[in-house]
Amino acid sequence: MRLSRLTGAQIVNWSLIFSLLLCAAIVAMGGVLSQFEIIPLPEDPLVYEWKLAEQTAWGQLTAWLGFALHQLLIWGTIYYAQSRYSKRDYGSKLRPVNIGALAINLVFVILHYLQTMFFYDAIAQDLPSWTAQFAVALMLIVILGMENQRRGLFFGKKVGFRKAFTDGLRKYHGYFFSFAVIYTFWFHPMVPTWGHLIGFIHVVLVMAQGSLMFLRVHLNKRWMFLLEILVLPHAFQVALNQGSDIWPMFFFGFAAIFLVTQMHGLGLKPWARQLFYGSFLLLVLYVYLVMREPYQVNEVLRIPLIEYLALFVMYWIYLAGAWLFSRLSRHTVSRES
Repeated sequence: MRLSRLTGAQIVNWSLIFSLLLCAAIVAMGGVLSQFEIIPLPEDPLVYEWKLAEQTAWGQLTAWLGFALHQLLIWGTIYYAQSRYSKRDYGSKLRPVNIGALAINLVFVILHYLQTMFFYDAIAQDLPSWTAQFAVALMLIVILGMENQRRGLFFGKKVGFRKAFTDGLRKYHGYFFSFAVIYTFWFHPMVPTWGHLIGFIHVVLVMAQGSLMFLRVHLNKRWMFLLEILVLPHAFQVALNQGSDIWPMFFFGFAAIFLVTQMHGLGLKPWARQLFYGSFLLLVLYVYLVMREPYQVNEVLRIPLIEYLALFVMYWIYLAGAWLFSRLSRHTVSRES
């Protein structure tokens, strides 16, 4: 089968299958990883526990080299695609740049698997865990801004962001998204916990999405929604793995963003939306009246407030930069005249 005959939709299906096969391979590697001595289980849930008790030079060299090469090569495919294609060129079948990006990601997924098997350590050895969380969170925030014109931001209502702001997000999002996902991918060793497995499914699918640039499936709303919503089970499972009691903050926080924003881009019937609203309310009542204390219900609002506020802060920074640039431009023109 010639790869150029495959459609983007077929690659989506294959990427789903591949991500599950990768999880099976990670689980199969679990016995091999038991030979490594990792740091003792930390009391602080913010301390990342999946790193060697004593780092090795080869472990750090292979992790950082893999991350850097993977990132630079994918950035190269994005630059090539944007210099060659435009909005008018969206098609269904793979182009050479799509095949190249998919091949690069496949090679580095295999390399990271082998790197974990032989050296265990990823770049988490040198960096705090919040950096990987921040990168993914910022990616989700940018998506909220990009999708505002299609589905709105609050219950289907659009926010009047300047067109130049949203156009800038769309033009450069590929570079940032690839950094966020590849950084996260190389941050973690491929260890077989539920949180890691769901996370690797997520990053593999996002890498596949990035490889499908300038194809119609890249804009498929249900496929894009899947890539957004996967953060909910991942964050929920990570919180459970850590043994912390903040899992409701992640579960209800990302579920609230679904109800406020993401759901309104799916074309659901009114009764389906009402069903989601009612189910969410009943779950909140049960958890905060039976399992937890009522005053803790503020957890539901934390993540949505952070994400929406961060988006508006980004926009205000853009407005300030645009105002400053216009002032400097007028000043330059007046001096020259």
